[in-house]
Amino acid sequence: MYTTCRQFYPNGIEGESMECTWKEFSNIEKAIKYCYRYSKGIRFARVTIEDETGNELYELLADGQVTDYREVH
Repeated sequence: MYTTCRQFYPNGIEGESMECTWKEFSNIEKAIKYCYRYSKGIRFARVTIEDETGNELYELLADGQVTDYREVH
């Protein structure tokens, strides 16, 4: 099981407190597709994917920077 955490600015203003939506996926490919699908717009800050033990496996930031931690674990 993989969990995504999509963080965003509710009013699109950097510096305000962020909110987060969580979604679970059965495989990491579907989770990565979700990341790219919902990584648009002025409100978007970042999205991460974690495994069932809480290890962060993938991160996509608002500036387009991608970090893949899967090979580290």
